[in-house]
Amino acid sequence: MSPSIEDMKNTALTKLLAMLNLTQADLAARLGIATRTVRRWQTGEQAIPIWVVEVLDAWRQLHACGLPWGADLESIWYGDDDQVRRHQDHDKALAALLRRVKARGGPAAPWRINLREHSATLGPMIVRFYRLASNSFSLQNYRRGDVPPNPRRDQPLIEDAVFAFSEAVRAARAARPNQAWDE
Repeated sequence: MSPSIEDMKNTALTKLLAMLNLTQADLAARLGIATRTVRRWQTGEQAIPIWVVEVLDAWRQLHACGLPWGADLESIWYGDDDQVRRHQDHDKALAALLRRVKARGGPAAPWRINLREHSATLGPMIVRFYRLASNSFSLQNYRRGDVPPNPRRDQPLIEDAVFAFSEAVRAARAARPNQAWDE
């Protein structure tokens, strides 16, 4: 469950920054805001906007799962706000998807994962992924060899593939922390 604005007080923000290993300046850069705004949130002078609470909650969840989160450094350094927002939206969507699959007890079938090929396979179904500049991943496409693809019908299977792929990414990052997960 996502925290509410009331739950995200200055002490919770301070603890979250420590857990994510971020300074006020780091968080400000990753959100595309002024450092003084983060300082005001931490001191309680200013309420934390709901969009920030949602992004921070997603980052907390992805971090707890051992998955990459946040925008790539190039987008942050060059102030590409559009790309930074896309990464934030991606992180929120991925965290929500992982919660849904966990809520239904995990993947219903054993997906075969190939990190080098960025794919997940289950019988005649294959789901492919992009590796993002942030070292995260995103769904690229899927196909089926048994019936015509139908995203509405296949959504639970696709979500299971993303979950299984995320578990493989987490394991690869834990085993080889100084390498990309697909090396």
